[in-house]
Amino acid sequence: MKLKNIKSIQIKWIFISIISLILIIDFFSFISTSNNSNNFPINNNNIIIVLTGGPNRIEKGYELLEKNYGKKLFISGVNPIVKETDLKNIINPNNILSKNLLFSCCVFYEKKSYDTKTNAIESLKWLNKNNYEEILLVTSAEHMPRSLFEFKKNAPDIEIQTWVVRNKSTKFLIDLKNKKQIFIEYVKLILTRIRYLFKGY
Repeated sequence: MKLKNIKSIQIKWIFISIISLILIIDFFSFISTSNNSNNFPINNNNIIIVLTGGPNRIEKGYELLEKNYGKKLFISGVNPIVKETDLKNIINPNNILSKNLLFSCCVFYEKKSYDTKTNAIESLKWLNKNNYEEILLVTSAEHMPRSLFEFKKNAPDIEIQTWVVRNKSTKFLIDLKNKKQIFIEYVKLILTRIRYLFKGY
């Protein structure tokens, strides 16, 4: 084999090795963000923002509101066919009066967003309209890295604290039952970065 061909092969393997190392480090960063511990907010000036699309997110957001870890609850990405009574049934299946009163005063939602990017955009519109600058972002563990990325791109002036909604069967994201969803979300995050890199939006 010619020396030129050997060098070419070596360069290719070095390139592949570097890319592989970057992806490995990036994936572990993704896992780390997903597994961040939930720290209760120091004050209750946050607006709790729940991104729909996964189990227990709305319930957890409302629970945080009840515990006074935020002033308001904003639910982003409610399905257009879902009625307000449906949301109340999710949050308050036993129709407790105090829960209904809290819902009436402090729960807001929008039905325009259809993906994580528009979640961020519509949430920012509502936050700006109501002069809020601090949020407690609530979504599932594997969805959190991409959600944070979209919010930081579309709402850079908003101060964000995260609250990860975990699978009840495990304290960690790394669970064989979730491996498909983990892979899907990681690929989506990469594609989202590429979209911003080349299109700028």
